[in-house]
Amino acid sequence: MASKTTLPSASILILRLLTLAFLAASLAVIAADKLTVIDGDDDPPQSFTFRDVHAYRYLLAVAVIGCAYSLLLQLPLAAAAVARRNKRLAAAGAGAGAGDDVALLLALADVAFALMLASGAAAGLGFTHGVKRYFDGVVFAGAGGGWPEVDRRLQREVDRFFDMAYASAGLMVAAAACTAVIVVISVYSLVKCDQCHDDEAYL
Repeated sequence: MASKTTLPSASILILRLLTLAFLAASLAVIAADKLTVIDGDDDPPQSFTFRDVHAYRYLLAVAVIGCAYSLLLQLPLAAAAVARRNKRLAAAGAGAGAGDDVALLLALADVAFALMLASGAAAGLGFTHGVKRYFDGVVFAGAGGGWPEVDRRLQREVDRFFDMAYASAGLMVAAAACTAVIVVISVYSLVKCDQCHDDEAYL
């Protein structure tokens, strides 16, 4: 059975692995999102990807930065915390012997990371909701005042394009939620460690 000392570090390691998995999935989905429009005339088909939408480019950039941050910095530190069975290391994800200042700095970095993920997800969700609502209410409204001549196959392709963007942004929301839980655990562990040091000072 795991000791109480290893529980925070093990929880943070699991959450960091989940964060990386969600971000990698979000990156893969938005990078693979593609819409091909066939005009029906002699014109060649037109292709649209995340590169054509600034919000989706930002979403992908945040996913790339998040994967690099998790894989290169926080995951190795979290794994080292579990290996050393050090509660203070678990609280902040810092290296062995790191002081409270370093632990606090890394906790603040996680706060900024969570906010960045939230902004990327918000950009993707907000743009997709607005544009999809326009397409459904105006372009594909049919007898309701839209363009009835629009090919229904194109409508399905457009819906698929936006649904994949929704999925990518939703995965980033899940990554942001995992990071928020990490911040809560880290701050709580730091506070508990400080209380332990205060109690030892009176002994």
